[in-house]
Amino acid sequence: MLKKYLLISTVVASSFACYGAETLPDPLLEERSIIIKDATHFDWIRLNSGEWLKGELVSLYDKEVEFDSDILDTLMIDRADIYMIISDRHHTVRFNDGNELSGTLNISGGYVKVGEQEAKYRYRDLVSIAPSVESELSAWTVKIALGADISKGNTDQTEYSARADIKRRTASSRFLAEFLGYRTTSDEQVTKNNIRANGTFDWFQTQKMYYRPIFFEYYRDPFQNIANKYTVGAGVGYYVMDTDKTEWDFSTGPAYQKTEFDTVASGEEKSNSSWSYFIGTNYELEVTKKIDFTFNYRYLTANSDAGGDSQYAMAAFEFEITDDIDFDMSLVWDYLADPIADENGVVPEKEDYKMIFALGIDL
Repeated sequence: MLKKYLLISTVVASSFACYGAETLPDPLLEERSIIIKDATHFDWIRLNSGEWLKGELVSLYDKEVEFDSDILDTLMIDRADIYMIISDRHHTVRFNDGNELSGTLNISGGYVKVGEQEAKYRYRDLVSIAPSVESELSAWTVKIALGADISKGNTDQTEYSARADIKRRTASSRFLAEFLGYRTTSDEQVTKNNIRANGTFDWFQTQKMYYRPIFFEYYRDPFQNIANKYTVGAGVGYYVMDTDKTEWDFSTGPAYQKTEFDTVASGEEKSNSSWSYFIGTNYELEVTKKIDFTFNYRYLTANSDAGGDSQYAMAAFEFEITDDIDFDMSLVWDYLADPIADENGVVPEKEDYKMIFALGIDL
């Protein structure tokens, strides 16, 4: 009996010893070998959850990867959720030291390998991936928001607002343009009517610092006695905060401003111009997956003959209804230090406030 027991023990021990000596298969390596064979036809992304996505890598910017899948359509994926990217197509990649590399792309194990060059950059050093030539349109994003408030009865009042945001992003630069128009009529009398349009072009030197070769702004508000105001300038900017949820940057520089007045008192100049200086800040916060908050502020100096220093601020909440439709709620503040009197000697108010509710559509 003792001999049988020892024999069985020996066999079991030997079995466990053999099993333990075997090298267990690594499923991740097996997955990767299968993916690489098909990387010439498709781009592949592996999420931290272990899921694989097959399609086309469009771009990476602002901590999000745009990925086009035939089945799932266009996806916006947080870069923090991505474990691996494999693509045999040509990409232009920018890192936080300002260096750009071009070639095939392989991101794995926390490192970025571009073409045949050594993988010396970490994934956290990656700033952006430019769209390929065939995906150039994906570098542009356009959002249009329209709002209306109509009242009938003792007082007939109609308010209309229109806003457009246009952005183009590449590995090393960005173009931002914004249009905001607002008009109010009460008992067939126009009580508010203003237009603001501005744009900036930024060139990133590092992940945090950028140069602004040019920015421009056009403003019109007859109720502030401003027929047309043109501003052109240049400057530099710096990100003081840049995380997955929060962005906050400041910009500053010189500018030139020309103002044409709607009407002026007899003997006064109909227009004026001056050199000025601007300071601005932009703040963006992802409150939840469905709610975003933005705050923009700009201070612009000017001579008192041109209306004096001006300030502009807008705070906005965006509530996502669907992937392409948002409900926007914005508060806009305009301030002019020295408004110019009109032909009747009436001096406009220094401050204007507007509350805007609108539906926004991403095109």
